[in-house]
Amino acid sequence: MSSRRIPPFDNALSEDEKVVQSFFSILQSKIDSKILKPQGKEREILSNAVLFPGALIGTCVTVATFVGLRKGPRHVMNYIAKKNMIGKPIPEYHEGPVLKVVGSIVDAAFASITGFATWILFVNKKKFLETAADIPLMEGHSHISETLCDDFMALHGTIDNKFWKMHTDDTVVAINAFVRNCEKRRMYQKKLKREMGLNSEEMKIIDIDLPNKVPVDILEQEKDRFEGTDWASLEDFEERFDDEKK
Repeated sequence: MSSRRIPPFDNALSEDEKVVQSFFSILQSKIDSKILKPQGKEREILSNAVLFPGALIGTCVTVATFVGLRKGPRHVMNYIAKKNMIGKPIPEYHEGPVLKVVGSIVDAAFASITGFATWILFVNKKKFLETAADIPLMEGHSHISETLCDDFMALHGTIDNKFWKMHTDDTVVAINAFVRNCEKRRMYQKKLKREMGLNSEEMKIIDIDLPNKVPVDILEQEKDRFEGTDWASLEDFEERFDDEKK
């Protein structure tokens, strides 16, 4: 497991912002180096958390805005002409071919910007963070867990437990939950490897995908089995998060 420390930041940042930024720097480095590329089920899970309900609302706003911009001015001008020319032939306003093309492009661009802004506005940040934090619990192969867990757990271990109790920002809570779930995933993988009859050396070499989601009580299962003596990492992990609950 690589060793990481929180890098120095501008003193204008608060304590929780410094911690969050240190974790995000790890995430960004993985993305920039193209190591982190969510695929398959992970991508679908995260996409759904981002798209709904924001994308649905944004799409409706985009369509409504475009229709309003295309039809609205014509109806307004025709209404004004009808009101001001009582008893006279009423001219019908129509766009010329060139104006129609240019107007459609401009209106489509404005409608798209409005819809996108609405989508961003209605993205449920808390839902997305909670969904991302639960990724390590998923069945099968988890590329995100494989890529981020070691570094996140190493950095998490350098931060005082009191920090996680003091700060309740959604992002801080999600990072803490993600690290906890990383450890749960690791424990469950070790349990499955033991049941396969693998020795300690084989456990380090052989990787397995989970046949089902990580059991919610995996910590209790393993703690009862080893009674805090045969698995030091389990004991340390339990002690760390027991402190957070006090």
